[in-house]
Amino acid sequence: MSDKEKCSCSGASIKEMLVGGMIGGAIGASIALLFAPKSGAEVRKDLSVKELVDCSVDKVKQAASNLLNKDNEPYR
Repeated sequence: MSDKEKCSCSGASIKEMLVGGMIGGAIGASIALLFAPKSGAEVRKDLSVKELVDCSVDKVKQAASNLLNKDNEPYR
């Protein structure tokens, strides 16, 4: 048996698995949103991009502030 006959996976099958996983994930997320126990307005509020960005910016500022404050402390 040659090396090519031993390997049953190919680049196409890996690509197909990744595409299938992405499609399955999108379908699963859609179903989860449909069956969520919240109203549409609450879900839209939770998915608000502006709030997510604002929260992320605040966390980055906090982390940067913590790093800058640690530079002034002596090494132990």
